[in-house]
Parts: sequence; structure tokens; C-alpha cells
Amino acid sequence: MKLVIPNIIWHGDKERIMAIAIHPTQNLLLTGGSDSKIAEKDNLSEDVGVIKMWTILENSTKIVEFAGAINYGHDQTVNCLKFSPNGKYFASGSDDYKIIIWNQQVRQTFGQSEPRLQWWPFSILTGHCKEIYDLQWSKNGEILVSGGLDKYVIVWNVKKQKQLQTLDGHTAYVQGITIDPRLKSIVSLSQDRTARVWKVLKAQKKNINSLQFYPQHVVRKLENAQKTDIQQQTSQEQQQQQQIEEKKQNGIFLGETSLFTFVRRPDWSPDGSFYILPAAEFWVDNKPIMGAYGFLRQSPQVPCFFLPTKTPALVIRFCSKYFNRNQDIQQPLIDLPYKMIFAIGTIDSLLLYSTDSPIPLAIFGNLHYASITDICFKGSNLIAVSSCDGFCSFVQIEEGYFGQEVPIEQLPEYIRVLYNNDKIEEEEVPKKNEESKTQDIVTEQRVEYKETQDGKKKKVIIPKTLQINQQNQI
Repeated sequence: MKLVIPNIIWHGDKERIMAIAIHPTQNLLLTGGSDSKIAEKDNLSEDVGVIKMWTILENSTKIVEFAGAINYGHDQTVNCLKFSPNGKYFASGSDDYKIIIWNQQVRQTFGQSEPRLQWWPFSILTGHCKEIYDLQWSKNGEILVSGGLDKYVIVWNVKKQKQLQTLDGHTAYVQGITIDPRLKSIVSLSQDRTARVWKVLKAQKKNINSLQFYPQHVVRKLENAQKTDIQQQTSQEQQQQQQIEEKKQNGIFLGETSLFTFVRRPDWSPDGSFYILPAAEFWVDNKPIMGAYGFLRQSPQVPCFFLPTKTPALVIRFCSKYFNRNQDIQQPLIDLPYKMIFAIGTIDSLLLYSTDSPIPLAIFGNLHYASITDICFKGSNLIAVSSCDGFCSFVQIEEGYFGQEVPIEQLPEYIRVLYNNDKIEEEEVPKKNEESKTQDIVTEQRVEYKETQDGKKKKVIIPKTLQINQQNQI
């Protein structure tokens, strides 16, 4: 396992990176944030929302290479990015109150000699009246959920390009969203120190076009916490004790005074058995301990475990792969027939966990000069981390480090059905020469029409590749 921080100017000189995403099958990485733009007339600096594309270089010390930028669509900072589960689309949310759904299309733009396969806006979703801070796709790729500074959670039908429902209940900014992979509930995390669980109506589970959710639980404090009646005393010591007890009873999540941050991003496990909420605290001996709470789907209002961190936890992300359990472990974190991997990003650290143990697999400290904003996995071999300091860091993981991977076909039926819609429609491309000593990285594609023997024209997709000499790699 190796930590790498490339010396790259990602988004301008001092621009923060708010989101990072990796395509589920391609070597494509996206970063979202802003770039400084100098106006010609008044020489003033303005933040322009931008999405940058990077090619992930396998077996290379460079890690990534710039592949292009999308500097249109959004007028302000891009705060969140997510690929759809099948990789056909990705969604971006911004300070300009807009959500844009992008997909790959073959087009010829001004200045190009031939058509190319590029990312273009598929639809623009408008409904938020303030900045958008987080969004998440459903496992089937048909539903998108977003949250922002207007305190609302909005449910969207992506195919119909329409708003299905606005969930109202939070009293402060919504900074994190996650969806149950089985599409039975949504969890939102807010600056008001609450997490809200929204459950789908039973009568509408099979009708995506009219999907509706209702507030099931408000997670504010530990339900088994006993309230103590403290009599009014005049001594200073007893007054301080009363203030501590009031803080303990006030909630299990950090408030704005304790944690000023842009994001509080939770995540569901890939199998839908539990979810983890960051920005949490647990009181021991009248002292708060920072960390994250885990909740089983059977009891979404009561946490089943707490994972401590030295600094406030901000982002939770799961690896999409499943692994064989270590049978020698007697007390796992979650008792499952398989093992899952997840990461917790704090203000300055990255912690890796497995469901086999409450003890971290690895801890990477002092990663960045500013708080971590997002995390994403590329399979089980690479973890990408973005930060407000304008840099990204990567953790390279050896093959087999987490154990033997379990194929989807060998998982229980209730998990296999979640992956029925994950197949990607791939277009035919020329086969790679196996004897070549160079590695081809596809950065973009173009369309050509070749004449066949019978006189007909055949459409052929030609990839434009970046060739890396393997003999010169370290």
C-alpha cells in the first residue's frame, strides 16, 4: 500500500477541489471545483464552475494525466460529481443551483475536423433555490437525489427529467445524501445536527414515475441516553456539569460551532445492509470523541457501532467489491457472510476499514493542508482523495491486499438482483495488438466510415490513444 500526492496544478493556483469521481469501468477520473477567470474589462477575478477529466495511467508513477476540461454548463463552483452505476451518465451539482446530467455523444464541434465521442449535457435539472452540496444515484440509475443549502432534499426521475418530490424537514443546510441500494429509503445529513431517514411508500415501490417518500425517523440523539434532572445549584462546578450534560443530550452530530465544513457525506454499504454517518461525536467521561456512527437497515434510528477518529469525520465511501471473510476473526464489526471495505475521510486523515474488524486496516495522516472533500474507489486497487487545498492524493493498493474477491455470481440472491442493470452497452473498437510493447490509454474516440467489399459503408469507432512505453516505466 502506497500513498502518492502528484505535484499537479489541478484547478488553478489556489482553487479548492470539491468533488472527485472515477468511471466504473474506464480509466477516467473527474474532478469538480472552480478555476479563476480574469474578466477583460474590469480585471476582476471570478470563480467559474469547471469539471476536469484525467486519464488514470496504470503501472505508471504519474498516476494521472490531463485529458480535457468541461468549462461550460456551470457558472459557479462544482460541488459534487457522481457517475451513474453503469457509467453511461454522470451528474454534477453546483453553486449555480443547477444539476446537469452528462452523457457521451458523437458530435463534431467547431474547429474539429471529424466527429468525436465526448461528454455533453443530456439534461439540466432545476429545482433548488440555493447551492447544491451533494447528490447520489440510485442503484438502477433511474433516480437521482440531491441536497443543498436551501435545506431541501429533492428526488428526480432522470429518464423523465422531472422532479418527483421535495422532502422538507431539515432546518439547516443539507450537506450529505445517500440512497439505499434497494431503493427503500434515503438518508440525509444536515448542519442542523440531525440525520433524516425517508422511507418509500409501499404502494409505489414498483412505480418509478410516481415514487414518493415519507419521513420515517429523525436521528438526533441516542435513544438509550438517560436524561438527568439536575437541580439548580449556585456553585460554578455544578453549573459546568449541567452545561456538559445538556451538550450530551443535545445530539450525536457535530454542530456548526464545532465543525464548520462544506460537506458531511454519508454512504450506504453496497449490499444495503447498513450505512455510516460522519460528523458524529460520542461522549466518554464528559469528553466528546469524534467519529462516525453505523446503522443497520433493520434499526435506522439506533446506531450499532461507533468508529472513533482524532479529527471530525467528513466523508464515508465504500468499495464496490466483495471479499472472502477471515474466518479466524471472532468479533467482526458487522457479521456478514462476506467482507466489505470502506474509507473514512476526516479533516486531515484517511482511515481504511473492513467489516471484519473495528480496528482500521490502515491510517494515512496529515494528507492535506485543508479538509478532505471527497473520496472514491477504483475497484480495490486505487483510492482517490480530494481536498480544499487544491490537491488530490492517491492510495495504491497491491492486488489481493484485501483478500480474495467474491464474484457477483457467488453472492446471495438479494445482492445479485442489485446488479441486473449494471451492464454497459459498449461499441465495437479495433482489437489491440497483443505483441505491441506499448500500453494504450484511450482518451477520446472518433468515427470513421469505411467501405466494405460489397460497396456499403460501415461505421467504425477509432480510439485516440496515449501510448506509454512499458520498458521506460519504473
